[in-house]
Amino acid sequence: MTAPWRAKRHRIAQQTAAGLADQYPDAEIWLVGALAEHLAHTRSDIDLLVVVPTAEPPALRSRLVADIRVDLRAVAATAVDEWRELLADFTVTRDDVETFRRVRAHLPDLTLLRTARQMTSDGTAEVLEPALRNGYRRWALADRCETAASLAEDLVGLTEAGLYRHADLVWDRLTVILAQAETVAADAPLLGEKWLPSLLMQYYGADEDAPVPTMPVPDWPHAATSGSPWFAPVQVRLSTALLSLWPLTSTTPPHPLEERGLASFGWLPQRYTDGWFLRRGDVRVPLSEGELHAWRDAVARQTHS
Repeated sequence: MTAPWRAKRHRIAQQTAAGLADQYPDAEIWLVGALAEHLAHTRSDIDLLVVVPTAEPPALRSRLVADIRVDLRAVAATAVDEWRELLADFTVTRDDVETFRRVRAHLPDLTLLRTARQMTSDGTAEVLEPALRNGYRRWALADRCETAASLAEDLVGLTEAGLYRHADLVWDRLTVILAQAETVAADAPLLGEKWLPSLLMQYYGADEDAPVPTMPVPDWPHAATSGSPWFAPVQVRLSTALLSLWPLTSTTPPHPLEERGLASFGWLPQRYTDGWFLRRGDVRVPLSEGELHAWRDAVARQTHS
C-alpha cells in the first residue's frame, strides 16, 4: 500500500505539473529525485524539472503547495541532450581521466535524468532508455569506486600517522560508500544516503527495507600492521559490484598473480575502458581478467581465514 504522505505528494506533483504545462506549453515536465523512485517521508519536498526548448530557460521559484515545498528548476533541452551524450559512452582510461572528471561534475544532473519521469495528463513515463540507464550505472559505480579508493588511501595514511580515531570515521564513511556501490550496480540511482535501506532492497532482494551492511571496526593499531583479512570484505564487495556490470568471460581461468602485496590493506579494484586494475593511492597495477580472477579468489579466501 502506498504511504499516504507519498500519495499526497504525487497528487500535488500532478497538479503543479498541469499548471506548468499550461504556462509553458512547449515544455516537458519531469518528476525527478527520490519521489520519482517512489521514496518519500512525511517532510519530503517535491522536485520538478521543466525542460524547455529555448536556449535561455526561465527562472522558476520554488513554492509551497498545501504546506509542501515544490522545488522547481528549468533547463534547456540542449543541456539535457548533453547529459544524454555523457551517458551514451563510458570512456575513461588510466592515462586520461578528463572525461571522467567532467562526468563526475555532472553526476547530480545525470542522477536527475536517471530518475526522471515525464508527467502528462495520463500519468508518468520513464524518460531514460535502457542503454543510457546502463551508462548511468557504469559512471555512478565508477564514481563510487573512485571515492572508495580515496577513502582507502586516507585509511592508510591516517593509520600510518597513528590517527586511529580519525581512521574510524573514514571507515564508517567507507561502509556507506560500499553500500552505495552495491545499489547503483543493482540499477538504483545514486540518491541521498538516507534512502540506502530502501535501495538496498534491490541488491539483497529483501521483502522490506534492508539494513545497511556493517563491518566491525578494525582493531587499531594491530590491523594497520597485520595482514589484510579485516579489509578483505571491502575488496570482495567492491569487486562483486564491478563484476555485476563487467563479468569475466566464462573461459577465463585464474592466472597466477605475482603477489607484491596486492591483496593487502588499501588495494581496491577498478574497471575502466582499457581494462581492470588495482589501485592503492596513486599506484595503479593493470590486471588481465585471469589475474583479476586470481586476485579476487585470494581476497575471498581471506574473508574465511
